[in-house]
Amino acid sequence: MKSGWLRRDLLKAAPALALGAVPFALRAGVPGDPIAARLDAFLNDAKADGISIAIVRDGLTRYHDAGFAVRGGARASKGTVYEIGSITKTFTGLILAHAIRERRVALTDDVRRYLPAGFDNLSKDGRAVTFADIVTTSSALPDNVPDWKAGLGNPSPAELPQRVVEFYKDYTQGDFLRDLAKASLTDTPGREPRHSNTASQLLGIVLSRIYGQPYAALVARFIERPLRMREGTGDIPIERLAIGYDEKAMPPLAVPLIMPAGGLRYGTADMARYINAQIAADDPAILQTQQPLWGTPDHQAIGFHWIIAKAADSRLYYRHSGGSFGCSSYCEFYPSQRYGIVLLTNRGNGDVQYQLEQLAGEIHDIVCGAPVGLAQLRRALEATDYADVPDSIAAVRQRHPELHLNEDRVNEWGYRLLFGKRARAAVAIFAYNVAANPLSANAHDSYADALSAIGDKAGAMAAYGRALELNPNNDHSAERLAELRKGT
Repeated sequence: MKSGWLRRDLLKAAPALALGAVPFALRAGVPGDPIAARLDAFLNDAKADGISIAIVRDGLTRYHDAGFAVRGGARASKGTVYEIGSITKTFTGLILAHAIRERRVALTDDVRRYLPAGFDNLSKDGRAVTFADIVTTSSALPDNVPDWKAGLGNPSPAELPQRVVEFYKDYTQGDFLRDLAKASLTDTPGREPRHSNTASQLLGIVLSRIYGQPYAALVARFIERPLRMREGTGDIPIERLAIGYDEKAMPPLAVPLIMPAGGLRYGTADMARYINAQIAADDPAILQTQQPLWGTPDHQAIGFHWIIAKAADSRLYYRHSGGSFGCSSYCEFYPSQRYGIVLLTNRGNGDVQYQLEQLAGEIHDIVCGAPVGLAQLRRALEATDYADVPDSIAAVRQRHPELHLNEDRVNEWGYRLLFGKRARAAVAIFAYNVAANPLSANAHDSYADALSAIGDKAGAMAAYGRALELNPNNDHSAERLAELRKGT
């Protein structure tokens, strides 16, 4: 199964990128700029109209833009303002960190302490929703309240954006709290991360109640003014705004109630200031948001919404992605390299976020150089056509003990092979992942996909069955197992 509970950590291993880092001082757009071609390729592959990126290194920022902010109109630039989607959640988490440092709240507080009576539903199995659960996305709150599909009359995907925007025009904070009091938790709080706009909307409301100020004022107070960012919450001149597209123009997500979850809007010049501040981490509140609260960086951890993981050379890096109906975003930073990047585009849907993440990985390797151990492992496996994956990995690790291969990185590698019509090589990679992660339903599910691709029906059925034993809610395994059984 290619998707998981978080965005996949991508293997930054395209053959064209196995080269040394280029000088960061190389200006965008000059002959020989290796990034411009990749932006053009992204626009073509993602069917996007425009993209703006900012790369920061050692406190310096370099900007690259391609395409158009508006079809047939202004070109994309560092001043173009995009909807940043769920990256907004890291802003809301940072405001919470300030509230914690001011001792207005504690991370482990039951959020119901800061709400009116009537929210007994925000507890399950004797465990109440805490602030820590909200910022680690493990609150078990539903994604949207009310449900954007069933609650809005089951509109078609094409109708949904306009229906949502129209619905929220007259939907108040009181309406949200009324509907929240009727919602059911999907699991025990703190157990598993799941995307929830509802949780961050609730956090925004609670923070406003604590400080007696609107969410927009808190963003300005704690983030925009200290970092000298432009306002990302109010009216923005139309000549600076990117029009978001998903085939056709999408309505802007300028809905105050959604703002704490995904409603901020910035250009790359502002976001570069934000990423630089994250890299420096001079503010104790920023530093607090980067501490793992759920999971471990050896696999994947979560701080205050930041996804924290180890790169292939064991360096810690932080990332987050976002999307609205018409825009997609991605950012990541490596504190030890004093490097970060933000990518904004006016094309919506989840696939584009994935493509931005891939592009960010390519650009990191261009600027900083690809991990040496990973490049050597790739060459060793290709030389033997993946004949002995465990021995190849062990041999490379003797020379490069920093080589880090977590489950998601190996899983991504396997799917690249599978989609590249190299199913037997994919089987070998996935077999290694199963051996390294025997209790992972996702590892067994992916292994089954590859076994099925080479015609090993019995092996695939056994692997899908094991995935279901480990996770009875694995819909992909259940569906594939049923399909294979029909053919027996």
